[in-house]
Amino acid sequence: MVSNSISLKKKEIINVDEFLDKFQYLSNLDLKKILNLDFELDFYYKSEKICPIVELAKPEDSEEIANIFKEIYRGTYPYKHLEDIESIKDMIIHPDYEWFIFKSPANEIVGCFGADLEFNEKRAFLHGFMIKKQYHKTIDIFKAFIGCIIYLWRKYKEKIMLWYGEMRTNEAISQFFTSLIGMKPIAFLPNKDIFFNKVESDILHIIFNKNLLKEYRSDKKPKIIRQVLNCYSYSNRRYQLGLPIVENPKLTLDRNKIKDIKVIVDRKTKEDKFGFQKIRFFIKNKDSYFKFFLNPYSKNIEKIEYNIEDLEELYVFIEKLKEIIEDMDFNYSECFVSSYKPSHQKLFYNAGFIPRGYVPSWKYNKENDRFEDKIVFNYFKGVIDKNIKIIPETNELLDNLNSLPSMDGDYFDSLIKFE
Repeated sequence: MVSNSISLKKKEIINVDEFLDKFQYLSNLDLKKILNLDFELDFYYKSEKICPIVELAKPEDSEEIANIFKEIYRGTYPYKHLEDIESIKDMIIHPDYEWFIFKSPANEIVGCFGADLEFNEKRAFLHGFMIKKQYHKTIDIFKAFIGCIIYLWRKYKEKIMLWYGEMRTNEAISQFFTSLIGMKPIAFLPNKDIFFNKVESDILHIIFNKNLLKEYRSDKKPKIIRQVLNCYSYSNRRYQLGLPIVENPKLTLDRNKIKDIKVIVDRKTKEDKFGFQKIRFFIKNKDSYFKFFLNPYSKNIEKIEYNIEDLEELYVFIEKLKEIIEDMDFNYSECFVSSYKPSHQKLFYNAGFIPRGYVPSWKYNKENDRFEDKIVFNYFKGVIDKNIKIIPETNELLDNLNSLPSMDGDYFDSLIKFE
């Protein structure tokens, strides 16, 4: 795999608290004053570029933000709600989102940045950091980014325990920025997106609050199948997770039960004005379901959630999922699978979903106020671009994952015993 890497020479930041400690001298400042960018970044770099004006977006800025997405991606941005004025306006008004705008000294809006605050999960998604191309060489985009991060991480320190983002592999600068603030690559998402009508891979980056892994991570010891070990080893070296239990569960499924389930599985589809679909498979008169989000522009399926009573149900649900992937000729699908259910892991693996990231403390369990580990299993079609641009940490992740066996074709039944 060919890569263009950027060397990181500064001491790594491990968590949100360590990052904020770098700016302890700003702790008495009002949050909005932080957006004036009146602070130094000596420990990062020296820059003679002009500091932009950073403001919290107002509803009347929604048209400009939508136009930035349209202009930079020439109308090909695959998440169409971010090209829609009313959708952005709704987000700016809603307390579950934060949007920033960047202005030039001439008061022109030249960029934006957003955060989706998933309060129920105590995590947040950072995205949409964009600067118009003609300002890249004159505007200090990194300092603007840092100002927004200080604002967010200070404001929501008690409510958000994990921050994450998905970095494109067409360039390394976004990976470099997020790595410097402590957000590190944790999972590989091959061929997940389509930008400028070209299939691209993404990298999942994360950072935790200091006490999340030590005090709030589940006490349950992870139970993983052998094929997850490389992912686990990578995350364990970075976060000292401890030793897992490695299991090789025997999957014995009842063929007659599977046939019966197929008869009673139903499907509901809800489509929004952009063509995105929420699909839910469910079993009549039961609480079992399998739901996910379908993006026709990036040709991917994500945000899979499920509840089952037995493995036969999960087997049927995964079959239904793969039928949609084949029928619609989609490139990518992912599921965050429990790190404590090796039989579920093995079912996904046998279906061609490969583990490509171990994410500690991803899922918040409200019942016991603990965070549970998840494994990113994904399935993709096509050829991965060999000219991706990555930083050293990403290269280390991929080196670990490249030793995993590749599975071409349908191996769903090959390792399962049927009664």
